Amino acid sequence: MIRDAIRRRRVGGREALVASLEDLAGRLAHEEQARAAFIGKVSHELRTPLTVIKGYVYTLQRAEADSGKAAKLKVIDGECERLSYMIESLLELSRARAGHLRVCDTPVALRACVEEVAERLRAVASHRGVGVAVRWSCGDVTVSGDENRVRQVFANIIGNAIKYAPPDTDVVVSAETAGVSVAVRVEDRGRGIAEADLPFIFDEFFQAPERSEPGAGLGLAIARELTEAHGGRIDVASRVGEGTQFTVTLPMIEEPA
Repeated sequence: MIRDAIRRRRVGGREALVASLEDLAGRLAHEEQARAAFIGKVSHELRTPLTVIKGYVYTLQRAEADSGKAAKLKVIDGECERLSYMIESLLELSRARAGHLRVCDTPVALRACVEEVAERLRAVASHRGVGVAVRWSCGDVTVSGDENRVRQVFANIIGNAIKYAPPDTDVVVSAETAGVSVAVRVEDRGRGIAEADLPFIFDEFFQAPERSEPGAGLGLAIARELTEAHGGRIDVASRVGEGTQFTVTLPMIEEPA
C-alpha cells in the first residue's frame, strides 16, 4: 500500500509538471502572437504619416533653390527612407510570425539567384575594401519558393557578412548538396560573435556588443523567417576574433529521371 501511494504521488507530480509546462508554453505562445500583432499594427499606423512627410519633402525639394536648405531636405528624405525600410521590415516580420506570409511555389535556380545577389552587393563591399567570392561547387540546383524572397534572404546574410568583414578580406559564399537539401554557406573573417550571444542573434532588434554596427537588427530575424517559410533553416557558427559562418539549408526539387 505504501508503494502504491508513493507511485501515485510520483505519477501525480509528473502530471502536474507536464500540465504546468503546457500552460507556460501556451502563455508564451499567446504573448508572442500578441507582440507580433502589436508590432504589425504600430508599423501599419506609422505608414500614413511617413508617406505624408515624404510627400511634403519631395514638394519642398523641387521648389528649393537654396543649396543649404536643399541639403537639409536631402537628409530628411534619407531618414524617411530609412524609417520606411524599417516599417516594411517590421510588417514583413509580423506577417511571418503570425503565419500570414505568402510564399510562391515556383522553381528557383539557386546558383543564379545567389550569384545575382553577390554581384549586386560587390559595389557595397568594394566601398568597404572587401571582396565577395562565390565558390559554387555543386552545379545548378533548383529549390521551390519565391525568388524575390530567396534573394532577400541572401541579400541580408551576405550584406551582414560584408558589414563585419575586415578590409582586404573576402566574404566567401559556397554551396554543397547533402541528400535532398542544398546548404549555402556565407563566411567572413570578422570580429565574430560571442558564444553567449549566438542564441539571440535572430531575435529582432538584438545586436551583439561586438557587432555594434548601424542598423535596426531586423535583417537576420527576417532572413530566418523567410528561410523557414521555404521549409529550410539557418545555422550559425562563430568564434570571437576569427569570423562567422551562416549556413542556409533549403530543400531541393528533385530532377525527373
